[in-house]
Amino acid sequence: MKRLTFLFMLLAQPALGFEYLLSYERECSYKGPSFECKKSAERATIRQRPDGKWVGINQPGREIELSVMKQDDYVLVLNNPVYFSGSSVVHIMKKTGRFYWSEFAYSEILKADEGHVRVGRFSLKTK
Repeated sequence: MKRLTFLFMLLAQPALGFEYLLSYERECSYKGPSFECKKSAERATIRQRPDGKWVGINQPGREIELSVMKQDDYVLVLNNPVYFSGSSVVHIMKKTGRFYWSEFAYSEILKADEGHVRVGRFSLKTK
């Protein structure tokens, strides 16, 4: 009976999700009058938790819950919540293995806006 209960508990667990391991190739920034791009070796992870929710991880142990804007066989578009007046959106292009992450913000105090775009490749890891 204990074995049957244990087996049922294992089967009742939700299927584990996916991890997209993002490897940046370039980062571009706009601040004031200048726009510049540079090579980058940064990394980030986007993970689907067993409960189906998506989280972003830039720093080890620090998860930020993301909301799905669009998901189909070709793209996964996630909204990254921000505390400033602006937006942060990650586009995963499933068929090409590429990602695009854009962030744009405006500061009333500084009377200035700025933008950042990160592009690169991802690898998919199933758990």
